[in-house]
Amino acid sequence: MKKNFWNYAICVIITLIVSSCGNKNQLQFVYSKADKKVELVFENNAEFLIVGQPTKANFKTENIDNQKFMIFGPGIELNQGDNDGFRFTITPIEKTLVDGKLEIKVTERIENEEDFTHKFLVPVKSEKKIKN
Repeated sequence: MKKNFWNYAICVIITLIVSSCGNKNQLQFVYSKADKKVELVFENNAEFLIVGQPTKANFKTENIDNQKFMIFGPGIELNQGDNDGFRFTITPIEKTLVDGKLEIKVTERIENEEDFTHKFLVPVKSEKKIKN
């Protein structure tokens, strides 16, 4: 009886550990309101951005008019825009960080209604802090 309990307990623990490993290290930010959604996904599985180092990112959108959608933030360079979203390269600049985070604002202008807008706060580290 004790042996079966411990076998069961070990299986449960292993299952919980494996299930929590998923995309744990990938930065991913999602904002939705009503039927609209924007998702910021970093393609290099980073836990944070690094000052001065370019990182590829993708802004995926749902039910958003891409003609009225704007993305603001220092160090952001548009690579491609299509119906599924926008692909960017983001290179954080230290002097533009707010409390160690890069502010990226997204807005869809909507006539006669409140704009769909959100501010993502992305963690950023300097190379000096990473090496220490």
